[in-house]
Amino acid sequence: MKPEECDQCLQATDFGRVITKLGDTIAAFPVFYARVGGDIIFRTDPGTKLAAAVLHTRVTFEIDDARAGWSVMAVGFCEEVRSLAELEHALATLDQYWPEGERQRVVRIHPDRVTGRRLRSSESAGSPSPARAPQFGEAKEGQ
Repeated sequence: MKPEECDQCLQATDFGRVITKLGDTIAAFPVFYARVGGDIIFRTDPGTKLAAAVLHTRVTFEIDDARAGWSVMAVGFCEEVRSLAELEHALATLDQYWPEGERQRVVRIHPDRVTGRRLRSSESAGSPSPARAPQFGEAKEGQ
């Protein structure tokens, strides 16, 4: 996929996975996210994702749409958002996903590489283009 298509997919969705090394294995953690500038931000509590951010770990962030047949991966270092102004902006951006008081820490991934691939053509899939990717919780056709 072209970089512009990958960006459209990242802008059109709000649910993805943070993939990081956890001990001697690789773990994927589902998160609701938003884009701020070119960065990916998400809320979390103390634990693996926050530890990765504090340690400025290199992570992979992945989104996909099986129905439309595409996948996008963003790779970069993550960090905890600590500036009060940035934190308030991030929490306001993400507040539709969490009740107040939960997951008050924010992690930012600054991607230095974004790639995407089509698993099948969008024409043959009969699915929406990346500019209109289904949102989390949206009913599938026929439901």
